Formats: sequence, structure tokens, C-alpha cells
Amino acid sequence: MNELAHLIHKEIRPNGAISFEQFMEHALYEPGLGYYETQREVGKKGDFFTSVSVGPLFGELLAFQFAQWLESIGGSVQLIEAGAHNGQLSCDVLNALEKWHPNIYRNVSVIIVEPSKQHQQWQAEVLMQHKGKVEWHCEIPKQLCGIFFCNELLDAFPVQRLGWDANEKSWFEWGIGSEGERFVWRRMENLPIQFGYEEGLPDGYVTVRSTRSETFWVKVSNALHQGRVMAFDYGLESDAFFVPPRKDGTLRAYYRHQIVDNLLARVGEQDLTASVNFTTIRNVGESAGLKSEPMRAQEKFLVNIFEQTLKEPDRFPEWTAKRRRQFQTLIHPEHLGRQFQVLQQVKD
Repeated sequence: MNELAHLIHKEIRPNGAISFEQFMEHALYEPGLGYYETQREVGKKGDFFTSVSVGPLFGELLAFQFAQWLESIGGSVQLIEAGAHNGQLSCDVLNALEKWHPNIYRNVSVIIVEPSKQHQQWQAEVLMQHKGKVEWHCEIPKQLCGIFFCNELLDAFPVQRLGWDANEKSWFEWGIGSEGERFVWRRMENLPIQFGYEEGLPDGYVTVRSTRSETFWVKVSNALHQGRVMAFDYGLESDAFFVPPRKDGTLRAYYRHQIVDNLLARVGEQDLTASVNFTTIRNVGESAGLKSEPMRAQEKFLVNIFEQTLKEPDRFPEWTAKRRRQFQTLIHPEHLGRQFQVLQQVKD
């Protein structure tokens, strides 16, 4: 039993169970022990690939698009990234802005929203060449003017794992108990919630809910004074969470690039993630006065930028064979192109 597992077992003992949401919080974010607190590498050396780990092209394409959007705002503007992991995406964006859009680079300040001291240290190392251009906040600033973006952040918020009791017509929460050195599922109390898709659900049906990601998006949306918020992630609309039946809702565990059946195994050593409910996130932003743009697959979003770069070759690096290979990975439907969606909301 590793140190993190011992800590969680100790927390379970007084009441016999903790919520899965608490378990996931410890497993991913426990300082010095959680998965994201100890796993710096992504890509081939890690447990998953991201658009950033493909190479710098993703950041270069975003920088090209960001420059156009920021020019329309004018004056001093901000780029705000949350969930920056080791800071490589912000670094790729700033490198491209500095070389190809120097006026924007001079006028932009970068805020990284990062509560983890470990991640702040990783990010400071990667962004050393832009020292003085970047500042760190533990919380979302109260007023933002520019572009807020996050890549694969919303899927990493701890979620509730919920079960359907067909007899009582009620949802209950799944918790985590302790049996020796093992973690086991424990049924917890019923919850006074309804999603509107309950009719016909079989007994024991499982879904997930992420109130934390919704709360986070409320803060982002309320803080935006002018500009745009955007998230790159994989997810579903609300109704899709209820078909087809899924053993664990949309919860998944990854270990060395393989999906793992046991969500409770290798605590702190495997990634836990759940699909984003784009309907609820979008509704949160609209309630705060933001205007939603149509959802687009990453493939279509990046192809549109690619076409613009061909029209303005003096504002983008040469499309070398290496960049074209990276581009194919970013847009390929079997890799990242259709797996990831782009949520965009705007405030003029």
C-alpha cells in the first residue's frame, strides 16, 4: 500500500465511506502524492497524449488565431490559461507571438491560474524565457479582458458517481469504502436531483455529475469583461450521458496509455477522467451573459486556422514536413481531431 492509499484509508475509517468525488480529489491532486502532482511527463513517456505533446504546432496555430482576436480588442490585453500542467502550451503560444506577432506580444500579459505549488514550479521553469511576462494566480482574477483558454482541464475535475434506484425513482451517490488494503464501492445517501432523462432507465444505471467544473466556469464567465473563453476537451451533450448504458458513466482510468477497468486501483498512479457535460457548461456561460458560438470538433477549428495561415504566410512559420505531420495528428479523426471539441463563448 502506497502512502496516498494509506492516507485515504485513514480518512474513510471514521464514517465507513467517503464520496467518490473526495476519492478522485485525493487520487489526482493530493499535494506531493496525487497523480497530477507527481506525473510531469505526457505523451509517449506518460499515460496519455495531448495536443500539446504532439509538438509546438498546436500553440503556434492558437497564437495565430489569438493574435487576430486580441487585435480587435486593442490596448493591454490578457491571455489566461488554467490547467496549464507544465506550462508548455503557454510557452508555445508566447514563442509564436514574440516572433510572428510582436505588437501583440508587447501588449499582452499572461496569467496562469494554478493552485498547485508543484505545477507553478514546473511552469516557471518552462516559461523562464518569458519571465516578467507571466504571473500566477491561485484563483480566477475578478476581471479579465482578453482570452481565457484551457486544454483538457474540465475533464479532470473530480466528479460524483451516481446510481439510479428504479424502485425509489431516485439517484444515490456512490462512495468509497475500505476492506483491508482494497478500496470498494459503497452506496451512500439518495440525492434530491433529477436530470429529466430518467424515464426507462434500468435499476443501477450509472452517470456522473461535475458540480466543480460548473462552479469553475461560473467564475470564469463572471470575470470576463471583454473577450472570449474557450475550452478544448472531450465530452457530450446532456442527453448523451444516458445512452448507451455505461458501467461507470463516462468515468475512465488510464495507465500507460491503456484503459483500466478498475477505477480504484493504483491510486495516485493512474489517471482518472470523465467526459465533460458541454450542455451544462455552455448554459453556465450564457447565464453569465456570454454568447455561445457553435461547437466544433478540433479538426474543423484547426483546419480553419490552417487555411488562414496560407493567406498570411508572413505571420506564420513555414509549413515544413514536420509541421504537416504534427497537423495530421492534431486533426486526424482517429487521433485528436474528432475526439476533442472546442467550446467558445464571447463577450463583446
